[in-house]
Amino acid sequence: MKIQDLKDLQLDGIKEAANIGGGHAATALSQMLNKQVEVKVPEIEIFPIEKTSEILNLKGSIAVAALTKFFGDATGRNLVVLDDKDAKLLVGILLDKEISDYSEIDEMGISSIKEVANILCSSYLSAISEFLGLMLLPSVPIIVWDDFRSIISSAYLEFTAGEEFVFCVKSIFHFKNTDSHLETFLLLIPDSESLSNILKAMNLL
Repeated sequence: MKIQDLKDLQLDGIKEAANIGGGHAATALSQMLNKQVEVKVPEIEIFPIEKTSEILNLKGSIAVAALTKFFGDATGRNLVVLDDKDAKLLVGILLDKEISDYSEIDEMGISSIKEVANILCSSYLSAISEFLGLMLLPSVPIIVWDDFRSIISSAYLEFTAGEEFVFCVKSIFHFKNTDSHLETFLLLIPDSESLSNILKAMNLL
């Protein structure tokens, strides 16, 4: 069975794992920001990596991505992605000031984004690895602020063997008693051999 042929039952399993991860991330963000944060039930999509910009509607957009590698029973890369507007909103909340332009974000702001990305990545990976019965451990994130097509192209260059797929978890975090919300994408990009391991863990191979 190919990854694009995943049945609703398997997708529901991944969705439930992502929902648990999102809840853990919301709790951690609440503690970090000293604000109550709630998360909407995440959306799960799986698609070829070269279609990422088009499907996420970030084609031609400036975005912030926290890039991590993951190791263990499966290997590959994660991207935690925020569009430019949400990244500035996040830094503004973290530093308690309004951010209108990227040039206003200093080293402390970048470190704050990195910490949030680490929380998101670790929360989701932990829940997904428990669902799959695989150990998945993230590295320290590297922050990239660029045209999204350039970001995803750099990630794509890491993979050369056949058609590569992305597991995409879209989450929306709401800050209670405000109109503000944060839309995040977690892109899980396993390498070819690890994709087989993941499919076997889901009883699809």
